Parts: sequence; structure tokens; C-alpha cells
Amino acid sequence: MSGENRVLESRAVRGMEAYMYAFKARAQRHHCLGYGTASLDVDVLLRLHKQYCHAVRPITFTTLYVKATALTLARNPEANAVLFRKPLGYRIVRFERVDVNLPITRKLQGEPVTFIGTVRDAARKTLAEIQDELSEYQHGPPEQSFAIRRIRQFARMPLWLAQLIHARMTWSPEFYVRNVGTCGVTFVEGNWFEHFFPIAPTSVVFGIGALRKEAVVRDNEIGIGQRLKCSLMVDNFVISGLTGAALARDFKDLLESGSLISAELDGGVAS
Repeated sequence: MSGENRVLESRAVRGMEAYMYAFKARAQRHHCLGYGTASLDVDVLLRLHKQYCHAVRPITFTTLYVKATALTLARNPEANAVLFRKPLGYRIVRFERVDVNLPITRKLQGEPVTFIGTVRDAARKTLAEIQDELSEYQHGPPEQSFAIRRIRQFARMPLWLAQLIHARMTWSPEFYVRNVGTCGVTFVEGNWFEHFFPIAPTSVVFGIGALRKEAVVRDNEIGIGQRLKCSLMVDNFVISGLTGAALARDFKDLLESGSLISAELDGGVAS
């Protein structure tokens, strides 16, 4: 018979844990979260991705997800908005540029750390430019990264101070957008889960799940194709059902058609 279970460790919630706790708690309290899922046919995208890597420069799939998210919001600018508290109620604030949040994991002082990076004005940047920014997040000097400096500041903060900063974000659009983006894309490394359901204080977040080979039906024949599992989280306080459907449709179109790559290969700009 085994003995009584023992507590191995008890520590205060602070630093990055406090930041993420306040981040997600604010999303739960302040936003009405709605979800949808889709399975995308990405055979064309994979072929164009390989072509782009040979013709222009190597890019990761994360770069494609960031650009697709940004272009989707650019096509539906009414969704590039966030709900804020005001003394006499609430206000929906729409932003001019599409700034995309995404999780970045890298080693700092020998320890893996995940933090929120932001690609500013991502819809107007080329895939190569976005890849450069992501590479800088992954490998650039930590002291030159605003996101990493912010993490180190939070590492010294107690939970109450992290919550206070997030409280300011709920009523100050200017403070909010200086620190984070207007929308997001997130994912789990590897194909362990089919769908990933994100939570965030932005009004639109795409969750990227598994990419794997599956049986598909094309022209009434069964074959093998690459399918990408995606989910969409929207804030129903801000995003209407019609806009949510448009976001899902445009994100699906951009990735399935590969137009975000082909436009650049043809010398144009994806839109």
C-alpha cells in the first residue's frame, strides 16, 4: 500500500505565469468567446511553399499562418477591433493596421521561455519580411527585443501588478496596442491534437492544429491529401455572425488557394 501523497513544491504565481494568468483571465471576464473549426485542403499551399523557398528564400509555415491571419483581417477591417471598458459603459475600438500576435518559444539563459511576439502591419509585409521578424524573435539579441524585455520586467512582478497592467489594457486602446496586437494566431508544436482552441483578449484568434495526410474525395474518387485542422475564436461582443463567417471563408480561401504565396511569386502583393 502506497503512503500519503506529498506536496513537492508551492510557489507564488508571478513573473510570466502572472502575466499569462491575467491575460487569459481578462479574456474570460471581458469577452464572449465563440468557436468554429475547419479542415483545410493544403496540397496547393504546400506545393507553392516549396516553390517560394527555392525561388525567394526559405520560410516556415508559421510565416504563412501570420500572413493569412493578417490578410483575413485586412479583407474584413470591421473585425480588426477590440472591446474596451469606459467610465460610462463599453466602446468598440477599430484599429488602422493589422498587428498579429503569436507565441514564440526560445531558450533564455538555458531555459525555454514562451512569450507573445507581435508582427506589426503584417498585411502589408512580404512573406520574407515576416520571416525575418520571426527569425529575429527566435535568434536576435534578447536585449534588443521589446517582447523579451517585457517578459523580464514581468519576471519581477507579483500577480497583483500584472493584473493592474492588464486592467489598464481594458480601458486604454493606446496602451493596449503599444503592447500587443489587434488579432492573433496560435498553435501547438507537433501533430498531437487535431484542433487547438485558443483564448485571448483580441476579438479574432486563429488556432492551428494538426497537419497530416488523410483520405479525401476529389472528383468522386478517394485519394490521399494533406489536411490542416484550424479553429477560429471570435469575440461575439464585437464580431457578428456574418463577419465571423467571412473571416472563416477568407482564411480558408487564402490557405487552400495559396494566393498569399502566388501573388508574391507573380510579382504582386497579396490582398
